[in-house]
Amino acid sequence: MIKTRAIVLHRFPYSDSSFIVKALTEESGIVSFIVKGGKKKESPFRGALDPLALSEVVFRQNPNTDLQFIKEATLLDWRKNLRNDLLSTAKAQVMTEMILRYAPQGVPLQEEFERLEQAISEFDSDSPQDSPTPEGSAHSSTSSVPDKSRIFAQWLLDTCDMWGYNLDLTTCSRCGHTLEEPAADFFPETGGFVCQACLGVEHPRARLETLNGLWALQTGDNIEHPEFTENALLTYLRHHIGFLKEIHSIKFLNETRKLFDYH
Repeated sequence: MIKTRAIVLHRFPYSDSSFIVKALTEESGIVSFIVKGGKKKESPFRGALDPLALSEVVFRQNPNTDLQFIKEATLLDWRKNLRNDLLSTAKAQVMTEMILRYAPQGVPLQEEFERLEQAISEFDSDSPQDSPTPEGSAHSSTSSVPDKSRIFAQWLLDTCDMWGYNLDLTTCSRCGHTLEEPAADFFPETGGFVCQACLGVEHPRARLETLNGLWALQTGDNIEHPEFTENALLTYLRHHIGFLKEIHSIKFLNETRKLFDYH
């Protein structure tokens, strides 16, 4: 019998009364569960197997089937604040779908679990979302409250490292010198940064907001326009992973971003 924490990545109907739940477990990696009677109001699993929830599950792993029967599920954190924040929810859904589609299957994924749990917990905090800081107000990047403008981009950067696609934010890819200021250009196809001296009179392809955001990732500052930084990192991963399977939740994220004014 296995007892482990689990983050619910996805849930879909199996029958009139049952669900299939896919979860990232701390001990066993990604596991698919069949939850019979899960739709019933009196189900003992109610709330514990909602998408994005953190729960403790108990199951017996049967190596002869892809679907495991879950014996117990105890809700640890339903992420109430996250669910009340549409933009945070949209970003968390992209993260969970990427794990589900691209993380290695059938192996423990403890680092992926820890990084995802940390990111979702930070989204669930009471700090404001990555909207612009009101004029005249102070913002400290050293606050004990997580800066939500960085969470998704930092998770994407960490995922690059975890999956072997290390991105060096501090070195010019042409001359090899350490960057002392934001790069003058970025090439997501290769992950290369270029300093101003090497770029010369060439026109940069990357937006200034992207370059400043990537620089802020390694300096620890808040990211003023996180959507550009997030898209650059997604593009980098797309070139390396291939994204042969479409990430459907990115469309929802892009629609949600339109509701927020970053400028």
